[in-house]
Amino acid sequence: MSGLGEKVNELLFELGSHKIPGLPLTNYMFFLLIAFVLTLVFFLVASRRLSMVPKGIGNVAEMGLEFIRDNVVVDVMGPEGKGFLPFIGTIFFFILFNNLIGLIPGFKPGTGTMGTTVTWALVVFIVYNAIGIRKHGAWGYLKSFYPPGVVWPLAVFVMILELISHFIRPLTLSVRLFANMFAGHVILGIFSIFTVLLFQAPGVAKVMGLLPIAMQIVMYAFELFVAFIQAYVFAILTAVYIGGALHAGEH
Repeated sequence: MSGLGEKVNELLFELGSHKIPGLPLTNYMFFLLIAFVLTLVFFLVASRRLSMVPKGIGNVAEMGLEFIRDNVVVDVMGPEGKGFLPFIGTIFFFILFNNLIGLIPGFKPGTGTMGTTVTWALVVFIVYNAIGIRKHGAWGYLKSFYPPGVVWPLAVFVMILELISHFIRPLTLSVRLFANMFAGHVILGIFSIFTVLLFQAPGVAKVMGLLPIAMQIVMYAFELFVAFIQAYVFAILTAVYIGGALHAGEH
């Protein structure tokens, strides 16, 4: 059992810190670049032959963008939000490709490191605040945090709470995505270790190796679902934040 514990610890260490020999990139950064290229190629191929009835990848891309437009952008922000579809759609597909890459054995999701998710969350934070300032002006946007109709001592306290919750959004947005993807990847790795160890064991223990294999199949199906859900959650929260900035001060 001590040998098993050591192998699990080695796995956890490698998942977070291993680097590719000869390259100044971590595995996570390397697969993040792969996801970027795949996202770019996906849209280039999808838009190469536009037609009234798209086929193949074009059809998949159109269905995905229509889903984001109708169920995220328009539902959250209304028709005014259609102008932000390229930004939100890019976020959704980029995160999705990163998540899906992590399901390939030996690969790691770019979203499995806080460096990636915090960067994206900060980009969203800067963008939606810039949108709010551009529409309402710096002072008008700041005043939107002040609750109307509340006596001033309590209003100041509420405003401080609003500002605190506002500035921790990048943290909550990034941790949610990172924790879900990293945890799933670690669990799949642990089941893989159990499978190898049991098949190397003598006698009846080999048969028990089928159990972690079955669990891996279940976890892969679940992680595939999580990959889509986490991309959707990040995209819809982005839409919520942009919508809030657009309508800041409206009560």
